[in-house]
Amino acid sequence: MCGALGEESGSDDMMATRVAAVTWCTLAALVVPALAHAQGDSARVPAAETDGERAAPWFQEGLRAADETRWADAEAAYLKAWAITKTFDVAGNLGVVELKLGKPRQAAIYLAFSLRKAPPSTKAAKLDRLRRLIEQAKKLIGVVRARVTPPDAEVLVDGKPLPVEETAEEIFLEPGTHRITARRGGYIEGEKVVTVAAGTAQEVTLALAERPAATAAMPPATVLPTPSGATPAARVDVVPEARRSWVPVIALGAASAVGLGVAVGFTLAANAASADASRQRAMLRHAGGGCVDVPAEYGHLCSNVRDSASRLELRTRAATVAYVTSGALAMGAMAYALWPSARTATFRGIHASPEVSPGHAGIVMRGVW
Repeated sequence: MCGALGEESGSDDMMATRVAAVTWCTLAALVVPALAHAQGDSARVPAAETDGERAAPWFQEGLRAADETRWADAEAAYLKAWAITKTFDVAGNLGVVELKLGKPRQAAIYLAFSLRKAPPSTKAAKLDRLRRLIEQAKKLIGVVRARVTPPDAEVLVDGKPLPVEETAEEIFLEPGTHRITARRGGYIEGEKVVTVAAGTAQEVTLALAERPAATAAMPPATVLPTPSGATPAARVDVVPEARRSWVPVIALGAASAVGLGVAVGFTLAANAASADASRQRAMLRHAGGGCVDVPAEYGHLCSNVRDSASRLELRTRAATVAYVTSGALAMGAMAYALWPSARTATFRGIHASPEVSPGHAGIVMRGVW
């Protein structure tokens, strides 16, 4: 077989035989002595089968099918060899078969790969024949040369990624309209729609722009149409809030702590007043008297009891107001800290004011949106 691969015969049908000459003869020269040596040394463990050895039966099957012009069978066999090892000789023979089957785009892809990967020892006549076959395929398809910036961006055709080596050379496309996309992390995706015709070539430039910072301005709000006769609703534009200031949180937290301290102080004072009143009542009971028709000698004790009761009620109410105010201030600090950053243009803020009456005490919060 190696003797038959030496020169071209001029027939396209025998291209598989011609392209395979160098690689498979070299493979045979290397494998056969190795096998003989292995048989001579029974103690040596057999070497693992290489990709080339596993692909060889399918490649030979493809050669036989091509010699018999069984192009579909040859394609199936070459594709199985290609799945195992992607070499220039498999690609060259596969390209010839695809051209025979009327698949010029696939033929051009495989033939171009074979031309790129051909070893330096490949004869010039074989390289020229590969070039002629590629030109033959190009007459039936369109060619696009993509100039992409940055150069390491991924290129897709109709949503399918292309190998880097195809992107760097020529992109072969079936005649028609195609979408070419380039994308890379940190850049805005670029896209162009091209229409290619058979036998034509064109250049496409895709210069990707760097993606802007996340603080870019937000788009204007969309205003929905108002039905006829209805009063249009007020437009609400969502605007980004400036960097949040933590001064209000600190101020409200400090005020809440002061309020809590005041509340504790009033509570202690109320407890002291309650203790005084209890002690004075005990003195009255011990003396056997009360504050109804009280004798003159016990009058000052009853006056002290009433004063202590009044102080107890006043300090209890003051402590209640202080506790409520402290809690409201703490809630205000928490609400400010957790409030969403985005606000509407009609936001007017929150206003808080204490409310004290003889029957209760509290704080009122008002807001306008």
